[in-house]
Amino acid sequence: MHLNKIYFSLLSFTLVTGCKSEKKTSSENIHQDTITTNTSTGIAKDADSQKQITKLPVIDTITVLHAFKNATITKQFGEDVNYNIKDELSGSIFDSERPILIGDLNGDQLDDAIMPFTIEGRDGGNNWDAHYAIFINKNGKLNYQYSFNRGADLAETQTFFKSIENGVVKGVVEPGFHYADGESTPVSFRYKNNRLSEVPATSKTK
Repeated sequence: MHLNKIYFSLLSFTLVTGCKSEKKTSSENIHQDTITTNTSTGIAKDADSQKQITKLPVIDTITVLHAFKNATITKQFGEDVNYNIKDELSGSIFDSERPILIGDLNGDQLDDAIMPFTIEGRDGGNNWDAHYAIFINKNGKLNYQYSFNRGADLAETQTFFKSIENGVVKGVVEPGFHYADGESTPVSFRYKNNRLSEVPATSKTK
């Protein structure tokens, strides 16, 4: 029964892609579900000889959604975001926000992924908190690393990632819903020591 708590868009995505495509509206043309940086070779190399040895699976939207669904039932995920899939008071996970970002985060020329999600209704209340699930590609399989906290309904700011460029995650920090007088600030992060670390402003132009 607890599986009903999680509202994954994977099924609907599969059904839509299997149907005959219709003409999109202007807003649909502008919106991007997934932003991919084409830096991955898709080929694993032997660590000693550096010879290309294996053609790896393509990392796409469906792959990321599958990896995220599997991650949500792990102990690590629960500890990262204080969530228990068997406890209704933990709230419900929503994975419909976009864009999903795909690109190389750790310099191994393989596509990693950043998946946005929210947890809503903790303790039965009208609340939400937002996160990014970070995945690193290990020989063609996306492995969950941790969840980046990007804000909540009462937070002063919210972080939105826009792209992965040359190993740098670029985005913007926006004022929270209750702090309309704040200003938007561009931010950059690098994946280091299994975490996203913000790049100091003085280093961004180097």
